[in-house]
Amino acid sequence: MIVIGAGPAGLFAARALAGELSVLVLEEKARTGGAGAMTDGKLNLSPRIGLDLEELRITEEEAGARIARIDEAFLEHGADRTLYGVDKERIDLWLDRVSWVRHPTPKGDWDITLLPARQRHMGTDLAHRVVARMTESIAGDGVSFSLRTKVEEITLRKSGGPFLVRTSKGRFASRYLVAAPGREGAYWFREVARSLGARTRWGAIDIGCRVEVALPVYGEITQVLYDPKFLFVTPSHGDRTRTFCTNPGGRVRVEIRNGCRLVNGDALKRRKTPCTNFAILNTVSMTEPLQDTTEMGRKVMEFANFWGGGDSLVVQRWGDLTAGRRSKAETFHSAALGYDKMTPTLPPGRGVTPGDISFAYPGRIVDNLRESLLLLSRVIPGVAHPSTTVYVPEIKFYDTKYDTDRHLETNVPNLFVAGDGVGKSRGIVGAALNGMLAAEGILRKEGKA
Repeated sequence: MIVIGAGPAGLFAARALAGELSVLVLEEKARTGGAGAMTDGKLNLSPRIGLDLEELRITEEEAGARIARIDEAFLEHGADRTLYGVDKERIDLWLDRVSWVRHPTPKGDWDITLLPARQRHMGTDLAHRVVARMTESIAGDGVSFSLRTKVEEITLRKSGGPFLVRTSKGRFASRYLVAAPGREGAYWFREVARSLGARTRWGAIDIGCRVEVALPVYGEITQVLYDPKFLFVTPSHGDRTRTFCTNPGGRVRVEIRNGCRLVNGDALKRRKTPCTNFAILNTVSMTEPLQDTTEMGRKVMEFANFWGGGDSLVVQRWGDLTAGRRSKAETFHSAALGYDKMTPTLPPGRGVTPGDISFAYPGRIVDNLRESLLLLSRVIPGVAHPSTTVYVPEIKFYDTKYDTDRHLETNVPNLFVAGDGVGKSRGIVGAALNGMLAAEGILRKEGKA
């Protein structure tokens, strides 16, 4: 059988199938691990984060048991044993602080919620080694890996298989197929899945920004919750936003996707910066006219890059944003404006252009991001300091949904999907759990589970 993608979903599917079936994992990149495991390596160990339990048709108790097994697998291969989110007394103090911030507005309540979770952090540097050890262990159990292998075409000989997979290194046939393409391969696989007859639908997409502040500003909470999850309902529009991927002592980074630049962030385990970065994401759904949210995200990404000069991120100081002016290179570090208080880890330069995010993004999204940061500043003073920097575009492409059964088998017999790229998870642990479910589905069909 074949697994497409060697991110957490693909690795844990292969791990569960090792020794039971002949397994080949195809991965376009030179390394295994996928985007999440290779950039920062956060492990959120709560069933309420990164998973839609109702869609997956599993209980919170079942998810918790599987997450414990996933956590142990990472620990076995060298993940840091430091566990965040276990100091109940300090967490309760933060929950109390958040509860005092909620207040009514003319359009409804301005709402903020803190969602505590147990978490581990590997760091980009340590995550590379952990994933490499896990891959070596899985290979030692009989699984074959073909890296730098691009899947070019998938066809179905007849109902129920075998699938014929044409790659840059040759052709393969497989009775079962687990597709775990990751976010980068989401759009590509959607078209492939449709050509095979898989039923898909459009889901929500996350469009937001990357915020960077001085390390002490966020230090009090990240000592308790490494990646604090704040959920907002904004007053102007009643939309939902959330913080995501907090990196204490981390760095802001550029990612290339389909020829465009996106912003992201990570943190190393052994080398820290004087800054903390996190995302604020606005969940966007489309009703009438119902359209392709992936394509919408691509257009927003391209337009934001256009305002960066054609191929750049846009970065803006919070002081400029609230004053209604664009950021400029000559004043970006101005002491008179207070911008010398925090030096960004990704300053203006090649691929990053000072500008105005209110031109680069739709107005409603800018309103939501601005209001979310203002509300967060009521809980964490200093977040809305004039020197705070805001980068766009940050977009998470996991919006295509697939109709599947409890083991993630699609309506196409023997075609299973798993991970962020197919909208079944958000994050390393959720994707790994997806991989386990798909593998169990295959073993059941083989009478081995």
